[in-house]
Amino acid sequence: MSSQIETKRNYKRWNLNPKDNYEPEALQRGGVGVQLLRNFFIDISICHAVAKDISVGGVGILVPAEKTIPNTLTVVFDEYSRLVGRVMYRRQVNEKLMFLGVEWMSKNERKRSAIVTRLQQQAQYRKEQGKK
Repeated sequence: MSSQIETKRNYKRWNLNPKDNYEPEALQRGGVGVQLLRNFFIDISICHAVAKDISVGGVGILVPAEKTIPNTLTVVFDEYSRLVGRVMYRRQVNEKLMFLGVEWMSKNERKRSAIVTRLQQQAQYRKEQGKK
């Protein structure tokens, strides 16, 4: 991410796989699997994606480049956790991947914070398991 984008953020983003700090984006393998949905009258699956970093303000995700991603989408973390977001940033990583910067539209900061905290704990647990 450029420093210009970083300065526009209101919340610090947490990398969900610290090993990825040392790899080119196209080679990164870590993150948290999520499902992206489009909402008309019912939720329609767009694709699976990988959340690379997250904050109370938004999430950075890698998506298949061939998918058409709408400007507003729902990010599903698990059966209990989902947030609606607006795509604020799109960048082609390579011919197969695109990076999206998504800003949460929910005003419920408690819900957003709970999801971020849980994902940080999962990432920390995986990091500790990898050291054993």
